[in-house]
Amino acid sequence: MSASNWLLLQVKPRQEMRALENLERQKAQCYCPLIQVEKLSRGKRIQVEEPLFSGYLFINAQPELNGLSYTSIRSSRGVSKIVGFGAAPITIPESLIQQLKQRESDGLACKAENVPQAGDKINIIEGPFKGLQAVYSHTDGQQRAIVLINLLHQQAPTSLANTQIQKIA
Repeated sequence: MSASNWLLLQVKPRQEMRALENLERQKAQCYCPLIQVEKLSRGKRIQVEEPLFSGYLFINAQPELNGLSYTSIRSSRGVSKIVGFGAAPITIPESLIQQLKQRESDGLACKAENVPQAGDKINIIEGPFKGLQAVYSHTDGQQRAIVLINLLHQQAPTSLANTQIQKIA
């Protein structure tokens, strides 16, 4: 078996999955690392999978195994170009691809159940209110949340970054 020849492809905007599907249909070994991202959709916080490197994916181009040439790779749907310096494409070491795959599998343990809903108890893990418990109220834009903190026997609404709070299991 020949050594791997991983190349970096630049794909058209938001067409990583389209390019991946078309290249795999041509028997190419491709890899597009995905990451769990918290987004705001219709007023609710949800977890979605997005490409780690937006606009790029990796392909193991071995013409002797799958018959793909640089021309057929470049002309696949969704692919913009093969990234390189001058006329020579950049080759990515197999060890880097394996490290990315390992980190991706470790990082996918994050589940949507960690996203608080209205009424959930949360811990404040950063900032001036660190160490206090609060009640999650609602989202405040893409990156912030409104929480209710007990101060002087009253629940005071406070806006905190999503990274400053953690749902109590």
